[in-house]
Amino acid sequence: MKKIDIGFLGYGTRALDALMADERFNVKYFLTPASRLCAEVYEAAERYKGLFDFEIIGSLEELTQKISKIRDVFCFLINACPFILTKKILSYIDFYNIHPGDLHTNRGHQPHLWSVMLDERETKICLHRVNVHIDLGEVIEDAAVKLNGTENSLEVLNMAEDLIPHLLDGLYKYLIGEQGIKYTVTDGIYRRIMTYEDYEITPSDSPSDISRKIRARYMHSGAFFVCGDKRIYADDILSLKDSAQEKLSYDKHKIIYAHNGFELTMSLKKITDLKGNIIFSR
Repeated sequence: MKKIDIGFLGYGTRALDALMADERFNVKYFLTPASRLCAEVYEAAERYKGLFDFEIIGSLEELTQKISKIRDVFCFLINACPFILTKKILSYIDFYNIHPGDLHTNRGHQPHLWSVMLDERETKICLHRVNVHIDLGEVIEDAAVKLNGTENSLEVLNMAEDLIPHLLDGLYKYLIGEQGIKYTVTDGIYRRIMTYEDYEITPSDSPSDISRKIRARYMHSGAFFVCGDKRIYADDILSLKDSAQEKLSYDKHKIIYAHNGFELTMSLKKITDLKGNIIFSR
């Protein structure tokens, strides 16, 4: 069995774990963006201490300098990285990116959030060769993820990332010449980063609309109501019933919203002012 030397770029440590567990790959570098440092990154660095070169990268310029000096790996795998790679970086070495969304319909930074917001019943996790266009180009391997419409964004992401070993199998076979490109995406739909307007709960929203907004933003703070000069965030729906009332009330534990014939009780996550400053957080 030929073993392939590879580097890893990003903060998606489930992909790093999958690489480390795959005997066909030898991870020599773990480069992670300073802007996305989290407990999982430090835990992974400690877990695999001494097995690879671990470095925190502060900027695209730093990444360019680092990559320009690397000569001992065949390619890099990316998972969860905010850097948009330039033509110069890509001239040094090949990069392959894991994208937890269908590149035909859900390119961009937050595909698992958009899968919930768009009420998708199937998404994909894709491994594609990186070029200067965001989430376009040659797909090396993919896998379908079936959804039932009740998942939150974290559950969608976890379901997709469970299939990373399948993507690595495709990558290995591609790199040793046993299989070719699966398909090429040239004009997939790009989904922008979500804004407040996407997950504000408004009077026109049905209970299903509200549920979708809350579940889409589960990995953050949920969806919110504007109440005077405050944003009141809900991160879970506790109950739904019929009601003839019209009200919005809250305490430090729950929100009760009655409108247009229904009443929702929701778990309160936090309260901020309209500039985003936290007033209360659970």
